[in-house]
Amino acid sequence: MKKIINKAKNVLKINKKLFVFLLVLSIVGIVSGTMLSLMLNADDQKLVTEYLNNFFNNTDKVDTTNTLINTLIMTLGFSLLIYLLGISVIGFVVILFMLFGKAFVLGFSLGSIITTYKFKGIVYALIYVFPHHIINLILFIILSGMALIMSFKIINNMTKEKKIDFSGIKKYNYVLLITLGILILTTLYEVYAMPNILNLFLNILK
Repeated sequence: MKKIINKAKNVLKINKKLFVFLLVLSIVGIVSGTMLSLMLNADDQKLVTEYLNNFFNNTDKVDTTNTLINTLIMTLGFSLLIYLLGISVIGFVVILFMLFGKAFVLGFSLGSIITTYKFKGIVYALIYVFPHHIINLILFIILSGMALIMSFKIINNMTKEKKIDFSGIKKYNYVLLITLGILILTTLYEVYAMPNILNLFLNILK
């Protein structure tokens, strides 16, 4: 494990600018999503409010089995798609859009919750995102960075008419497996623990 951690640190250090760029891209996505939630017209805001009220009022009535399956499909599927795009030629463009989109949706959700519930919304938003959504986003940034490194390496070899070098695929596979493992844990937290914590604060802040 220590060897893997050291290798991960080396990758982050060598490709520091790339990961900083992806972090900034994610922050811009979150801010953009939040800004959009603040600029909704009355009709759209009404729809968002109805959806949020339905969500917060029925957290104890959720079908956990279906929710778990659907959440796993979305999160694990998102990671696998990034992974596959990393070994393609055009993958780097799509990966950037996917990461931005994921951050944008998170920002929109946060902005909508805070706009709808004001001070209470800040507490609800923190419970909604921490720690699972934050961990997930960090994992997606790391996986996206590794995918971009792999994609650039393939493109570079193709443009120089060299034999495609897949020497880094083993490291890439390790990152994917670790990502999937942690995503399963965060999904279990989101489906089983987060609603109970949210219900506790909903009752306190009534």
